[in-house]
Amino acid sequence: MTSKEKISAGKKAKKGEKGKTAKTAGPRKTARRTVATKAPKKPVKEKKVRKTARARRVRKSVPTKSAPAVEVTTEESGEIRQGTIAKFMRKRTQLVGFETGLNKHTQYAIEFLDNSADALESMWWKLDRKPRLSDQLDPKLAEEVKERFKDQLSDTIAFSKKIEKDTRDGKAVEIPPRPKENLEAHLTRFRKFLVPFRSFITRHEPLIVIQVTEVLMPDLVPVDDEEGFKVYEFICLDTGIGMVPADLEKFGIYLASSKSEHLKQTRGSQGFGAPSAFSDAQNTTGKPMFVVTKRYNSDKSTVAEFYTTTANTKEYVNGPLEMDLPLEHGTYIKLYYLNIQYKRGYADMYAEMASLLDPHITIVFIDPYGEIHMYPRRVSVFPDEPKYAQAHPASIRVGEFQDLLRETTEKDLQGFLTRGFCRLSSNKANAILEKTNKELRIRKLDAISGRTPTDSLSKTETEFLYKSFSSEEYIAPPTDTVVPVGEEVFERTIKSAFKPEFAAAITRKPCSGKGLSFAVEACIAYGGDIKPASSANAVLWRYVNRVPKLRDNSDCAMWKATASVNWKNYKLDSFDNGIPRGPVMLFIHVCGAYVHVMFKGKSKQALAEDEVLIREIKLALEDAGRKFRSFITKRDTAQRKAKRAGILAMYADQFAHSLVTVANDGKRKKQFDAEVVAQKLRDAISGFELEADEEEVGVDVLGEEILSDSSASGDEGFSSGGKDE
Repeated sequence: MTSKEKISAGKKAKKGEKGKTAKTAGPRKTARRTVATKAPKKPVKEKKVRKTARARRVRKSVPTKSAPAVEVTTEESGEIRQGTIAKFMRKRTQLVGFETGLNKHTQYAIEFLDNSADALESMWWKLDRKPRLSDQLDPKLAEEVKERFKDQLSDTIAFSKKIEKDTRDGKAVEIPPRPKENLEAHLTRFRKFLVPFRSFITRHEPLIVIQVTEVLMPDLVPVDDEEGFKVYEFICLDTGIGMVPADLEKFGIYLASSKSEHLKQTRGSQGFGAPSAFSDAQNTTGKPMFVVTKRYNSDKSTVAEFYTTTANTKEYVNGPLEMDLPLEHGTYIKLYYLNIQYKRGYADMYAEMASLLDPHITIVFIDPYGEIHMYPRRVSVFPDEPKYAQAHPASIRVGEFQDLLRETTEKDLQGFLTRGFCRLSSNKANAILEKTNKELRIRKLDAISGRTPTDSLSKTETEFLYKSFSSEEYIAPPTDTVVPVGEEVFERTIKSAFKPEFAAAITRKPCSGKGLSFAVEACIAYGGDIKPASSANAVLWRYVNRVPKLRDNSDCAMWKATASVNWKNYKLDSFDNGIPRGPVMLFIHVCGAYVHVMFKGKSKQALAEDEVLIREIKLALEDAGRKFRSFITKRDTAQRKAKRAGILAMYADQFAHSLVTVANDGKRKKQFDAEVVAQKLRDAISGFELEADEEEVGVDVLGEEILSDSSASGDEGFSSGGKDE
């Protein structure tokens, strides 16, 4: 009997024994791996058998010439099961922000508004002939939309509360019949929804519309529910790039993303947002999603009504169908979800905040109270398209290096090094290979070259190659992956929205962290229509890649950097947590592909405390603070001058009469006229300025400049993970 026959017979015997002693032995956790070896002559203790099996697994991972072939058996299934990301996230949508509460309304607005903004910008970048847009949205169009919606909207929350009250009082209530849920009914409602926005659609206006409506569904939630849950209808429309049928097939599937492999300064992510929204909607109402979409260069729209499954697939109720519909291009989504009573100050606040750093888009938010919140387009220019961020050597770890080497399409090492990374020239690649060969020669191993195939490297050669690769110094990553809002647009938008007495925006030059470029922008607005805030949350508004962040304030790097600034240097009081207080607002924007690796959680509400990031935020705030301090100093000086001038002007006539009396005393003919002298005094007072005032202003500005800039040493040329060019 051969070794393999003996092992096979042994397996059958063990399998029979396992059936007899299953209760005592318990299930096996992993499949056994066997190696063709000679059968032991003497019985071996149990501990030694386990040790031998472990040794066999090690020998299997690193085969040698003397090691025989390995045979893996899969007869036993084990206890570990392979699931899907959809099945995992279906019960854990709170990880992305869809937990029950007031923030859930906001999370729906976040996910679909961000997707719509990306769709609008993508279409603009792809169009060869851009539509001609006015400098800002025509106010007549905004009034036209409000007028057309006048008779269509109602306070659904008030109606729901009236039904609840009548039910508790024992009165007979009549619940309106629910609209039909077939395809024809969906399309009829879709066409009706488009009517008020017809002028926007025909003029190719960049538009996003979100409508949240409270609906009565007694079959899902009783009218007078003890826990206070309500059913909400959520609609999102955009006039963006739209989807082709192949894109729609992936839409709503977990990890289906246009940038899951490459980083880019966009609002999208790895594909958790919309799929999690669909999962939450299905979990809480059991209703399918209805979608209408049309690509900007397509002739027909695609219509689909579907469920998403835990197998990460779709189950269609209707469609997908191609139809002629009154939509030039864009996407329309309708779904239902369950949540607590809607309140103002959450989803509507998010829409308002998003409109500030997306001034090239008109955003319309219709709340369940029947109120239209319209934030019109303020500029006619879209931001430039950011480029994909190629891997920078300073951001690569050994595991990532091994993966890149394993997955590269380049055939040799020279191509892998020079074309697989940014800021890595041919000379630098040759230097890396030379260092690697020195290490290999010390260990009496064969040298490698730029022509060495990438799939022929051994484990040792890969480790030495990475050691040489990571020991080199590289210049900072390119900054064309960063597209900031810009000081002019930022400042103009804040002035238009809040009518402040003072506003100043600062855009820092892009720098690098973790091998990726990013830029920080800050704006301070003071006075005017801005009222003193009762809490720090109303003072600091945080943005990442133009997306507002409403939660996890104190856990964010932007918050901590703001609190670390000494605001007394800039004539501002502060709360106990270090955030400025008074009629002031701070806006911080961090942009770049870098932020995608700095988010603390899947909900993407806070940035991690990176040293480079915090430093850049502080420098931007201090720069804006110096402008604010200069404004306050000049204003206070002007007020002191006006006060003194007022006092002098009040006594100008009396002083002139006294002066003229003294000058004309004893003279037969009066040489001076009191009215003329008084008028000259008043004219001189309007430009009156004491030398003491000039000295006071000079000391104030110079002294505090030195104090505030003491922590900004070494600002120029700073970068992490590389040298500036």
